[in-house]
Formats: sequence, structure tokens, C-alpha cells
Amino acid sequence: MFVAGKIRGNAPQLGRYFFAPGENERITILHLDGREDATQEEFMDFLYSVELNSELTRSKNSSYHAYINPNPEDTTLIDRVMTKEEWLRSVEILTEKLEYEDQRHGAVLHDLGNGRVHAHIVYERYNHERGTMATYKDNYKAHDEARDQIEKEFGHKPTPKKNKNRGHHKQTLTEIWNRTNTAGEFMQQAEASGYKIAKGTDRPFRVVDSDGIGFDLVRKLDGIKTQDVKERFGETELPQEKEAIREMQAAKQRRAIDEPDKRKEDHSGDSAKTPALETAAQHDARQNFLQNIKDVRERNRSLTREITLSFIIALRVCFSFRGNATEQRSTLKQEFVTAKEVTAKQERKPPDKMLGFIEAAQFYKPT
Repeated sequence: MFVAGKIRGNAPQLGRYFFAPGENERITILHLDGREDATQEEFMDFLYSVELNSELTRSKNSSYHAYINPNPEDTTLIDRVMTKEEWLRSVEILTEKLEYEDQRHGAVLHDLGNGRVHAHIVYERYNHERGTMATYKDNYKAHDEARDQIEKEFGHKPTPKKNKNRGHHKQTLTEIWNRTNTAGEFMQQAEASGYKIAKGTDRPFRVVDSDGIGFDLVRKLDGIKTQDVKERFGETELPQEKEAIREMQAAKQRRAIDEPDKRKEDHSGDSAKTPALETAAQHDARQNFLQNIKDVRERNRSLTREITLSFIIALRVCFSFRGNATEQRSTLKQEFVTAKEVTAKQERKPPDKMLGFIEAAQFYKPT
């Protein structure tokens, strides 16, 4: 099963999407503020009021849009579809996990045919009693908890956990907390177990695991409250969570590099001569390769100079003559043939008598 959601604005546009036929064979209003007989007009009026009420707090995100979609590959749903009562209960579970029981909300079912049905739920974020917008912190956790409970109650195929080590983190950190008395001891033993304690921006205490993933420290301590952690840590200086994440990710990369080298050493066996011979052969091959590269560079450098000088002399042959063209061309041709300087280090001085391309064109025309 897939359960997700996020805050958004323009609630009326969301309603137009709810009631647009599109790929849906059937659209059903599941309920609106507990009423199962609500009409489409009443649902749209509700969404318009949601958008207007958000203006009281000048919030751009007037609503929270969530959806519940059973897994199409779940074999337990082949012979049956969820009943209306099960859908109502699923929406109730999600509402409880989001702590939106006091928020006005409505739900719509989209039937795609072939037993494929999913639900859209929209909550008004404005709380009329407090005069503020409802929070959506930890909504991902609420989605996961709602999905787990719905799957258990209605016998759906369990969805694999995104983080298989979540329970292990809580157990390990709680044990370390209970056997230590000071912040320094806790941080030292936590680091020895692959954790880094840091401070965050939204929460005062964070913990980063060996994979570089950050969590709320208090939520990873069973039975421990935020005040308990504050009392133990006091004025203890903690690194920023971003720095701790970079440090743990760098350590993870170093481990990934070191592990292949260690495996090579483990498979080397008892032979001590083979690695030395291979190392010498690799060294000789590398030296030969570097020498070849050096030779190629020298040849390219000489060839480049040779081509440049040859091109200059060729231009002199073509354009550096007036009057008796045959004589001058013969002289320059002989000079070109006998010029050994093209492969030597010294450069020949170009002739004093040279013409530009346009001026030379007046005296010479290719045949």
C-alpha cells in the first residue's frame, strides 16, 4: 500500500482534479466532514472556503492533500476490493496519525476499473479554534504508521520498511544512554558504535548513523524526553548536523575503498614472491608507458615545428616574387629543397622580400 501527502495551495484547483473524469470510470465522494451524502457542489464550496480561510494567516499552503493507494501487486486483493467501511476506516487512521482530528476534511474515491481504486483526502490546515495553520511535521512518519496499521487491520501485504535499521538504532542508542551518566560518556560510546551526536536546526539534538543519515536523537531513545537530554548535555558543544553527515559519509567512502584492498590481501595466500614479481612487472610496464608518452610528445613537438617552417617556406615560394617569376621561383624552390634547418633547432631567417596575399595575387594567378 502507498500512503503519501503534502501541503499545497489553490484548493479549488485540487477539487477540479478530483471531479475530472480523466481515466476514472467512477468518482465517489466518500465523505465530507463526516457526511456521506455530500454533493459535488458542497465539496467545491468546502474547498473554496479552505482557500479563503488561509488568507487569515496569509499562508500560501491552505490544504494538506493525501492519498491512499493499495498495492496493485498485492495478491490478497485479487478476489476482492476494499469496502466503503474499510475506506472510511483507512481515512480515519490516517487522520489520527497526522493528528488532524480537529481539521475539516473530505475524501474522494477514484475507480480506474478492474478493481483499481484509490482515495484522495484533503484537509483544511487552518484551525478555527487556535487561529493558526495545522503543522505537518513528521508527516512521513505518520504516513508509514498509517500504512502499517491499515495493512494489519485489513490483511494487506506488508510494505517493506524503508529503513530496516530503524529499530536497531533505537535499541542500541537506548542501551548506551542507560549505561552512561554524562554527555561525554554517551557521545564516546555512541561514536564507538558508529554514531555521531550533533545539533540540528529544527531539533536541538540529532544523531547521524554510519551511513550518513540523520535522525532525531530523542526519538531514538526509548522512554527519554527532550528535557532529560537537555539536562544531561547542558552546555556541551556539538557539531552541526551537516558537518557530522559529511564526516560520516566520508568515513563510509573510505571504508568502501579499504575493503577491496583488504579482500585482496586476504586472498593472497601463503605466497610472498608472487606479489613482489607482479609489482616489479607493473613498475616496468608503467615506466615503459611513461617513456612512450614522452617520446610521442617529443616527436609531436618536432613535427609541429617542422610543419610550421615548411608552411612558411611554401608561402614564400608562392608569393615572394616579382618580375621574372621563373628565376625567383627556381631559386626559392632550390632553397626549399636544400633547407636542412626545418629539422634543426636553428630557424632560418625569412627573406626580406615578401608580399601580402592580396598584393601577391596581382602578380600570380594559379594555373
